Order: sequence, then C-alpha cells, then structure tokens
Amino acid sequence: MAIYDGLQSILNAALGKYQSEGFRLVEDSDHFLLLYYQDSLLDVFNQDRVTVPTIHEACRGYLERLSGN
Repeated sequence: MAIYDGLQSILNAALGKYQSEGFRLVEDSDHFLLLYYQDSLLDVFNQDRVTVPTIHEACRGYLERLSGN
C-alpha cells in the first residue's frame, strides 16, 4: 500500500512506472502541472481536469517518438 506524505508523493504515484523512466511532474501553481522528461518540459496540464490516463498517454507518446515508433 502506498503512503502519501505530501503533494509530491501523490504526483510521483500518478506517474507510476514512468517516474523510473525519467519523467517527473511539478506543480507550477494552484492550476498547472508541468510534465518533464529529464530536464525537458513536455507538457502543461490543467490540474483541475487532467487524469492519470492522460498523463500516462503523454509519457507513452513521448517515449514512442523517441524510439521512432
């Protein structure tokens, strides 16, 4: 069972397996989440509307573009 000890632990849990692949989520303000791959900003999400599947799709899509698929 996951233990959530703050916002960052929740953001890390939302990334799931993608966190270990170099992705991270950062809260920019009370309204936006920033998705990074390593040090590159990939996407900006409205945190009131974003879903975990949307975040995963952005990560998956970026990895596919990197691999040329």
